Amino acid sequence: MIETFNMLTKEIKEHDNIVIMAHKAMDLDAYGASLCLYEIVQSFDKNGMIFMNKNPENKSIQKSIEKLDELNFPVKYVYTKEEIPLGNTMVVVLDTHKDSLLENYDAIRDLEIFIIDHHIANVETIQSKYTYINHDISSTVEILVNYVKYLNRSLSAIVTTIMLAGLEIDTNSFNVKTTYKTFETAAYLMKLGADNIVKKQLLKEDKDNYCKRQDFVKNSNMITENIALCLMDDNIYKKYMLALISEDLLQFDKVEASFTIGYIDERSVAISARSIGNIDVENIMYKLGGGGHKTDAATEIRNTSIEDVKEKLMTIIKEAK
Repeated sequence: MIETFNMLTKEIKEHDNIVIMAHKAMDLDAYGASLCLYEIVQSFDKNGMIFMNKNPENKSIQKSIEKLDELNFPVKYVYTKEEIPLGNTMVVVLDTHKDSLLENYDAIRDLEIFIIDHHIANVETIQSKYTYINHDISSTVEILVNYVKYLNRSLSAIVTTIMLAGLEIDTNSFNVKTTYKTFETAAYLMKLGADNIVKKQLLKEDKDNYCKRQDFVKNSNMITENIALCLMDDNIYKKYMLALISEDLLQFDKVEASFTIGYIDERSVAISARSIGNIDVENIMYKLGGGGHKTDAATEIRNTSIEDVKEKLMTIIKEAK
């Protein structure tokens, strides 16, 4: 990891413009890590910017942006390829290494790319100048906290708060992908000023969404002695809704892995997969064209139906036994 941090520092110093880009449907891990790196880039007197979807679907990210505005914490966002400066510009890709998952690969494909990720390496890895992937680490936030320690820098309290929220989300409240180093990361963020009350406010959800989600959880089924499956209805849902349902299902006795299948647009069906660690859901999702982490994975399949995707999933699970 030290080699990676040496290289990243060298690249930041040698470039004038640093674009930070994460995956589509950005989550708090990706956003918190992006803010952390953005603040570090600014401390080097470089022109940093975060490439974002102008209308993020994640409610916690919307709240985070509002909180940053409320505190007059300036963040430079770019939303299109045309806004990225030409000349001596590099891109740091966070929390993914697949071009198909990037917020906008076409906008950066001709630039120097530096990758930092914690998901299992895939054959679809973006061509880059430097790639660091460590799937034994809980989150991208944990990697960036190590970089902050390496630089012996501080961070703004609101950034550390958002990072702490991202760490909690990516570990399902420290129940998966968690080692003693993950708790040390959380403690270090608190030491730097993370506010636990503000973190809780960022993670609060809408009551109607919660109740609707629980209806789906109630109607889920055990498809093996230790695997739960939830099938959504024919309406279109955000990816994070599927992820939350899969995480909810892990709370129940005997459930070691969970899968939620639903429409995310008129032509695409997604699966969100979660595991406590004994079942490798990344391997299952990989066979369906997706990927992720052993305990946290997903895929999207176009021009199909929920029932067809269910049958494909069931076949893979049966073959794995």
